[in-house]
Amino acid sequence: MGRIVAIGGGELDTTHRINRYIVELSGKKNPQFLFIGTASRDAESYIECIREEFEELGCVVNALCLISQCYTDEQINALLNQADIIYVGGGDTAFMMDMWRKYALCDKLKRIYETNRAVLSGISAGAMCWFSYGHSDSPLFCNSNSGGYGWIKNLLGLLPYAFCPHYNERKEFVDKMVSELDLPIFALENNVALVEEGGQISFVSSDNSSKAYLLKQADGRLSKEAVVVTL
Repeated sequence: MGRIVAIGGGELDTTHRINRYIVELSGKKNPQFLFIGTASRDAESYIECIREEFEELGCVVNALCLISQCYTDEQINALLNQADIIYVGGGDTAFMMDMWRKYALCDKLKRIYETNRAVLSGISAGAMCWFSYGHSDSPLFCNSNSGGYGWIKNLLGLLPYAFCPHYNERKEFVDKMVSELDLPIFALENNVALVEEGGQISFVSSDNSSKAYLLKQADGRLSKEAVVVTL
C-alpha cells in the first residue's frame, strides 16, 4: 500500500503546513519532487509558484508537462521513477484524465502506489484523481441543472470512495448529490487534507477552522459526520 495526501483546496500559502507535511512524509531531507500540471494545461505561472514553494521546503523540483512538451515513454518513466513526491495540480479533471490515458500515466501512477515508491499528493482535481469518483465543476457539466457540478467517474480508484474538494464553497450542491452514488463521500473544505498511509485514513489541516466530513445516504436521508482533523 502507498501514501496519498489529497488536499481539499486552498492556495500555496494557506496550505503551507500541509505542503511541509507532504515533504516530511517522503522521509527524505531533499526529496525529488515532480509536479504534474496537466489539469491546468501546464500553466507556467502555476509551475513557478509550485517550484518556489517546494524548493523553499528543501525539494528538488521537476515538472511533467504533457501539454507543452513532448516525451518518449522512457522519459516519462525516468521522471516518475526518480520522484520521491508526485504532486498533481488543480484544474480540469476530465481533461487531465483523458490526457493521462493517452500516455498510460494512469497505470504508471497505480504501480507507484502499489509499490509505495513515492508520496502521491495533489489539490482539488489533483486530489480527487486518486479516488473512484470526484465532485467536479468540469465543463462537462456546464449545461447541467446542478449548478455546473457533477460526479466524474473512471478516476484512478486507488481509494474506493468519492471525493469532494472545496466543500465550504460547494456544500449546497454536493449535499443534494449524495444520493447519486452508492459509496461514502469524503468532503473536504479548503486547507484540509485526507492522508492514506498503509491502509489507514487520517486528516491534517493547515489552520484551526477547516473541516472534513464523511457523507452517506442513510434511510433516504443525508448522513454527515465530521471527522477528526489534526496538525
